[in-house]
Amino acid sequence: MNIIINHNKLLSGIKFVERIVSKNTSLPILNSILIKTEGGRIKLSATNLEVGINFWVGAKIEESGEIAVPAKIFHDFLNNISDEKINLSVKKNVISINTNNHKTQILGMETNDFPIIPKIKSNSAIKINSKIFKDGLMGVLDSVSLSEIRPELSGVFVCIKENNIEFAATDSFRLSEKIINSKNPIIKSFILPRNTAVELIRLMESQEGEISLLVNDNQIMFSGEDFEIVSRLIDGHYPEYKRVIPEKFISLTKVNRSDLEKNVRVSGLFASTISDIKIKTTKDNMEIIAKNNDRGEIVTNLPCETKNQGFEVSVNYNYILDGLKILPGENIIFQFSGDGSPLVMLAENNKDTTYVIMPLRQT
Repeated sequence: MNIIINHNKLLSGIKFVERIVSKNTSLPILNSILIKTEGGRIKLSATNLEVGINFWVGAKIEESGEIAVPAKIFHDFLNNISDEKINLSVKKNVISINTNNHKTQILGMETNDFPIIPKIKSNSAIKINSKIFKDGLMGVLDSVSLSEIRPELSGVFVCIKENNIEFAATDSFRLSEKIINSKNPIIKSFILPRNTAVELIRLMESQEGEISLLVNDNQIMFSGEDFEIVSRLIDGHYPEYKRVIPEKFISLTKVNRSDLEKNVRVSGLFASTISDIKIKTTKDNMEIIAKNNDRGEIVTNLPCETKNQGFEVSVNYNYILDGLKILPGENIIFQFSGDGSPLVMLAENNKDTTYVIMPLRQT
């Protein structure tokens, strides 16, 4: 292989794929990036066996070839030089990197052992705006379960319908749902692994316009003009989470989000080991109470507007703060449906995101 390539373009491509490189001691090949000439460009590939990424970069190809290079040293070297043009050449699993100011050799590996990143076979692709999909994932990601005890909860549930896309996640303690309007020619649902969702959010920061989505029974592929991301899907049926969202409520309280966040944060300093705070509302006042046997206790008050009767509930204060991260606008709405029922959080003028918190047992 012998190519000439722009330094910044190569570095951008390496950064695109390097994040998912596995730190695997038993399979060293997973610690590498596969560099391969293909169709007048070079293809950069990386995988951790759950997610695979291909990224294409334009280059002047003087001789075809391929090599697997250790991702960290290759990335760190490119990140610390400033030459505009780079010459890459390969002989006997050694890649030579020559610029005006540097002559470097890095030991590579045989490409035969590099895992094949599969191609998805599907009848038709779904075109989705990349920002819409990223926003949907970001709106529910914090509620994904970090435990593998129930695998179906360790991912984001995505349901593509004719006129919208529903994103949902729950860890059994809280639940997030975000519904985004989108015209779609195909109806499909799947469970996307949490790690894949994290990578997609990061990678879509630099993408504009539409991406293509192909799904089969156990894999999914997202692709754009110069990239492909292939991931396994989580097998199983996602629980009927909508049953958890109360349809009726006996109390509705509106509160300023900034006031709420400040008071929840300061109350959290005095929460117990289970991170509990108690929220009590009356017609025009919200009281937040926390008590810790080793630190002390606190009672804070902030104005609110409550319709119907007031309510009292104990919740994990971290879950309140997580909900505030995804609910836009100046004011937050709490909907209370009775003792033992979930507490619903909404943005006042934006009903596309619903956040539900299971109450803690009051003492």
